[in-house]
Amino acid sequence: MKYKITIKGAKQEKYLFLDIDGVMNSFDDYNMTGEEFLKKINDISFVISKKQIDLSNEIVEKYNPKIVLSSYWRTRYPIHKVNKIFKENGFKGVVIAKTDEKGEEHKDRWNQINRFIDKNNVRSYIILDDDSLGNEAKNHIKTDSYIGIQKEHIDKIKRMWK
Repeated sequence: MKYKITIKGAKQEKYLFLDIDGVMNSFDDYNMTGEEFLKKINDISFVISKKQIDLSNEIVEKYNPKIVLSSYWRTRYPIHKVNKIFKENGFKGVVIAKTDEKGEEHKDRWNQINRFIDKNNVRSYIILDDDSLGNEAKNHIKTDSYIGIQKEHIDKIKRMWK
């Protein structure tokens, strides 16, 4: 028999499930339309926007979340390569894990995140993604693919992680 021990007053670790395209950048950063981007995706690397890095660093500095990559790019690059690109662009966070690759990429993103949550007993999390993850996805902050993360999203995170 397994027992879970909870220490009263103990802080729960915070997890941030992070998408890249449409969160850490916008299609404008690629200098192409979304349609062109999808056609060329196998021949390009992801880009990071300075504005989105600065906003994301606010989250990292205030909450020090464990960052889990849920982006399509997790299938193309190992975590150390993603962290290298992030660091070169001034991101202060560190990606510690990525969601699994089971199912269809965008269609099953919530299922991929949910499996990680269940497997790792995650209690406090926020999902930053420009995809619509469905009604069952909790703690999802949806960004605009053409804009990326904005101040209003940071304000939502602050309210959720008081």
